[in-house]
Amino acid sequence: MENIEITDLKDLSCGENIYQNAAIAPIQDGIDYEILSENKDLEYRDFLDMTTTLNLLAEFFDVNASVITKEAMVCSCALANNIKNAFTKAADCNPFAITGSTAGFTKTVTSETASELRVMKVRNVIAPDFEKQALTELKKNNGINIIKINSPLQELLGFNTKDIKVTPFGILVQDQNHVRLEKSSFKVVTKTKPEQQQAEDAVFAWKISKHLKSLSAVIVKDLATKAIVQANTDITSQTEFAMNYACESSKDAVLALDSAIESEGIINAAIQGRIALIIEAGNGINSDKIIKLADKYNLSMIATGIRINKY
Repeated sequence: MENIEITDLKDLSCGENIYQNAAIAPIQDGIDYEILSENKDLEYRDFLDMTTTLNLLAEFFDVNASVITKEAMVCSCALANNIKNAFTKAADCNPFAITGSTAGFTKTVTSETASELRVMKVRNVIAPDFEKQALTELKKNNGINIIKINSPLQELLGFNTKDIKVTPFGILVQDQNHVRLEKSSFKVVTKTKPEQQQAEDAVFAWKISKHLKSLSAVIVKDLATKAIVQANTDITSQTEFAMNYACESSKDAVLALDSAIESEGIINAAIQGRIALIIEAGNGINSDKIIKLADKYNLSMIATGIRINKY
């Protein structure tokens, strides 16, 4: 195991709470970025939010994508034919999370998008580039931090090789979860087969699910999240909550779960929400019974064979 030496610590204004001291140190081969706003002193929470944002943006580096995060958690994500539409779709999923959030983009931020960001009072905007007029627009709000990422986003996909957690029992070290999923690798386990758009939504939803806390439920339609629920200990309640949040948007949508379905309550909730397709790990204790219930209601299911726990 390699030794890690932390040097050149730079003090931050505070940690997660104002009474906690905090600092940040540079790392070898770290991301190349610039702070283009007047405020150059980002806070501890800003670095956490931006990291969460970039990790998911890297999954969609080659398309127009927008990600919104807050409290170091993904709030929404969307793909579209241009950056403005991607942001609009992402914002529609969770409008209450916009204020004080971090908005990330895979492509150049336009002036139109910047106008919306400024009015919505986001905290951080992070992107590979900004139109000149977009910068002018964003700088009208001194409370917005503008961060330009000079490193290619795709390089972040394998950036962290180890996940390290310090506990009273010892330092836990594991490989980072770099598992990939392609449409050709998953298995349709029900009689009802997904349509092409549903299959694409399933891959999109699964990639988002990989970056959420365990026992998450993600509802997606037309390459945009309609509900994201995470960090709960009961996946059935999590699914029901996601259905309630998505409301009418769950009709003909895709539900992504990060583990295997063991409870019929999840299928019942999906049926009530008129979900068209579920993508889950499969190979569970009750998978045969779950598949039969899905077939009874002509619900399509995809098993990935991959659990994506994230604690």
